[in-house]
Amino acid sequence: MQPTLESMKSEVLHWMSSKPFFTNKEVQSLNAIDLGFLRINSTQKHGVCRFHKGTDVHSVTLGPNDVKCIDLHPHLLTEDWQEYGKTVLYHEFIHALGNFAHDANFRRLEGCWEKQISDAGRTFTELMRRENATWLWVCPSCEKEHPRRKKGAGKYRCKNCNVILKDVKI
Repeated sequence: MQPTLESMKSEVLHWMSSKPFFTNKEVQSLNAIDLGFLRINSTQKHGVCRFHKGTDVHSVTLGPNDVKCIDLHPHLLTEDWQEYGKTVLYHEFIHALGNFAHDANFRRLEGCWEKQISDAGRTFTELMRRENATWLWVCPSCEKEHPRRKKGAGKYRCKNCNVILKDVKI
């Protein structure tokens, strides 16, 4: 069964409530945050914590009351990506708790997530790029493909071979 944003939120918050490093008050405040979706053609962002306009994200009082909403990529609700989707939502909840920067404390909290999925982010990004691409930039030497939305028009070179990439219409 495909999850909803609310069921995913419920699972992540339930997990967080069982951990000693999150207070009940913090978890309850996260439950009040609205969830939404990024655009379907988003390729780089998997989730985003959106703060209210004018919020000082470097303030020591930054927290869930400053969050307008958290948006996730719609594909994260599909069967293949729902476990990674929970990881992304957890990541955004850490931001919502006032950890704006990806500093050591943020990474420590993020590393506590129960299901570490190696390379899921890179794989998801590559899948979204391929799904939204109209062109492939192909290296004629090593044959590496770079899915893109626009033609390269001979402006770009392969990082490995230093050969001009060819445009191939998809």
